[in-house]
Amino acid sequence: MKEVLALAFLLFSAAAYAEESCLYPSKRDGGSLDQFTDCGVIEGDRFRIGKQHAGNIAYDKKGLACILSPQGAFYLHKSGRSQRTVVFDNGCDYFEKGLASGLVENKMVLINEKLDIVLRPGFDWLAYHAHGHFKVCNGPFTEEKQGEIRLRKGGQCGLMDSKGNLVMAPEHRIEGRAAFDQYLLTHNGCPPPPVTTKEAALCHAKWHIADMDGYSTDWQRHEITRADKVWLITFNQQRNKDGPATLTLDAESAGWRLLNSQSHQEALREARQ
Repeated sequence: MKEVLALAFLLFSAAAYAEESCLYPSKRDGGSLDQFTDCGVIEGDRFRIGKQHAGNIAYDKKGLACILSPQGAFYLHKSGRSQRTVVFDNGCDYFEKGLASGLVENKMVLINEKLDIVLRPGFDWLAYHAHGHFKVCNGPFTEEKQGEIRLRKGGQCGLMDSKGNLVMAPEHRIEGRAAFDQYLLTHNGCPPPPVTTKEAALCHAKWHIADMDGYSTDWQRHEITRADKVWLITFNQQRNKDGPATLTLDAESAGWRLLNSQSHQEALREARQ
């Protein structure tokens, strides 16, 4: 739910620190976030790291590090390139399918892992939704604070694919996830819901799994059972050494409910309780 924005920037006090203060993953602290008061210089939508910090940044496997400052969030590449992004989950916006949200002159863009700008959709807000599609919205929005997060609401939102094609008109509120999910579930190449056959259940299950980290569709075997209002699909994978996993699929909507490391009989027994 990328409409939920973490308040990571509230860890800073603009009155207490200079513009160049920041948090970044520090090698001296084993890769954990550490706070510094003299990180570098913000130049528009770029962050130029100071020479005294360049050797201390713990980059991830993609060669990226997240820099958090009172002025916003930035991705920094080990090559020295940088790009302003948005704050999400107490850090920089996640990369999904190799793309993340960026900000250029206060406009939302899509950036790749090399920090190239790959799409300029022209919307006030965009965020990854699911299966290679992005929620794109125009305001106005409202914000509702819930504990340590702000929940963005309202707006006029649609769906865009990773090539920039608008596949669903911006006619829905940002919090209306069901409408976006329904569109994807009826345009995923599987028989549209309700799910009435084992073949349809397997098709939807594989489609869901394909969008999940740590799973793939190269199943060694599968078992499928209808249990009242749900389908249970159990599979083993060549890449998954942890044994079977069972996906619970809603028969009416084709949406998935649970994915547990359970045998088929364990999942079936729980479903019938």
